[in-house]
Amino acid sequence: MVRKISILLLLMAIVTVSFSFPITLIDDLGRPVTITEEPERVVVAAPAVTDFLVKLGVEEKIVGVTDFDPYQREGIERIGNMVPLNLEKIVSLRPDLVFLTGGFQEPEISKLEAINVKCMVINPQSVNDILKDVVLIGSAVGRSEKAKRIYQSYRDRFLQIAKKAYTIPQENRLKVFYGMPDENFSQIWTCGSGSYMNEIIVYAGGVNVAAGYSGNNGWLPVGPEFVIKANPDVILIPFWYEGGEKEAVEHVLNFKPWKEVSAVKNGRVYAIDGNVASNPNLEIFELLERIYTLLYEE
Repeated sequence: MVRKISILLLLMAIVTVSFSFPITLIDDLGRPVTITEEPERVVVAAPAVTDFLVKLGVEEKIVGVTDFDPYQREGIERIGNMVPLNLEKIVSLRPDLVFLTGGFQEPEISKLEAINVKCMVINPQSVNDILKDVVLIGSAVGRSEKAKRIYQSYRDRFLQIAKKAYTIPQENRLKVFYGMPDENFSQIWTCGSGSYMNEIIVYAGGVNVAAGYSGNNGWLPVGPEFVIKANPDVILIPFWYEGGEKEAVEHVLNFKPWKEVSAVKNGRVYAIDGNVASNPNLEIFELLERIYTLLYEE
């Protein structure tokens, strides 16, 4: 954890520079993206990016989002699926810049470039990446100074929790399982090494019972027997709609094969916002604070 915090502090150098247009930035795929003037019309094909833009105060620039984006504003257009992108719809919105994510959306880059649509890939895989990306996005939309202030504010919030968690003796740290089960628990998606949620659990002072495993972007499916064997002290479960916390917790508590798992026996099953946990953006830091409180101040 000390090494990771040191890396985070080194990133402060990034925010000491102000940018103006034209500008060439390096996106999260290592692609140089040249932006000749401040974008006025932005399409967000990666839902996690919307929160960055809102916090930067440029939501009025957003002209289109996908059907999977929870963001709503009068007059904003829905562009459909994240893949394949509806290129005709995107072109009709006359965007100056389109934000994408990595992985499954990467094949869409060449399609957009072929029709001369400027795009930037935002694909954070860690806490450091999320902080770096607020500076990257802020620079891309002409808000580098505000991005610097946001970076510093969230960095300070992060360090406050990370330093508190660091003082917890290893033998007193709680074992944590974060899982997204299907209806009958036959498959449960969890966060392993290489995922930002694994980092969030660690920085909150927990021990992720799935940290020894990994998958695509650090996420992998496990079965119910994995949790029985790991016997976590705390289970975190996502809820997906307002008021869904109780239902999510009861779904776990009523799963009989887990009745002897420590977290279930001791009533330490907690619901967290699945929309936040699934989108690597600045709201993750609020989730970090929430998880630390659930683990050690509840």
